[in-house]
Amino acid sequence: MKTLTELTPGCQAVDRELDRGFGAPRSNLSEQVCRHLEQCERCRILYEWASRGIPSSSSPELYGKIQSAIQASLQRVSPRPSARAIAFEFGAAFLLGAIPAAAMMGLGGVEKMNVFQLIAITVVLALGVALLALSLAWQVTPGSLRRISVRGAVSILVAGFIVGVVFLFPWHTPEAFLARGWPCLRLGLLMALPSALLFWLVARRGAPLEMKALGGTLGAISGLLGVSVLQFHCDRQETEHLLFWHGGVLLVSIAAGVLIASAAGHLRRRGV
Repeated sequence: MKTLTELTPGCQAVDRELDRGFGAPRSNLSEQVCRHLEQCERCRILYEWASRGIPSSSSPELYGKIQSAIQASLQRVSPRPSARAIAFEFGAAFLLGAIPAAAMMGLGGVEKMNVFQLIAITVVLALGVALLALSLAWQVTPGSLRRISVRGAVSILVAGFIVGVVFLFPWHTPEAFLARGWPCLRLGLLMALPSALLFWLVARRGAPLEMKALGGTLGAISGLLGVSVLQFHCDRQETEHLLFWHGGVLLVSIAAGVLIASAAGHLRRRGV
């Protein structure tokens, strides 16, 4: 039997013919290849092996059965919405959770802010919602162009909140810092939990691939909902209180989202 180093130009021609028409009948081979097959045992064995079990032609009845089976398995599917439409759904879900919560809890914080503070912090929060909604839409839409990474979007949100609070609100450590702050942290997290379920219902309609990143972003937008409601409800509009207790809602929600997504991914890999 010939080795690879002993292949003749005729053997290489047979290989090329077989590559072009695997399992083709001998009548389709060139005259040169047919003569070589009569002389070369290696190529003759190779050709017989390649042709064995592969039908030279298929009947129309077989093709008809295959076509019927494929057509019977087809199901109607609705077209996927664009990333922009999905981002709008996340934004609508945010308003659906934030507006009723703010209406029920009251707007005591609005009375403590001046017009400039109210407008500026509202713009900061709204831009954060838009940024996270777009990031989530990109994550649940495979193949979409991500202009900002997940880590970048969350970092911009956190940095924007810190800068906004520092420059907009006065520094004044309130009395009973822990006693007045703990209820805000607890209330913000209690609002973030059900809103996370609402955002997950929107996200699961897509096809997320990076569950850990998705969990962190869902935690961020859920925590931002709690922070937004607290901002307009809480009457403690001092920088220390807003950074530590309101900002704590955001950070704890992000960490919880990452941990829950990681645990869910671990359980899925184990087949639980």
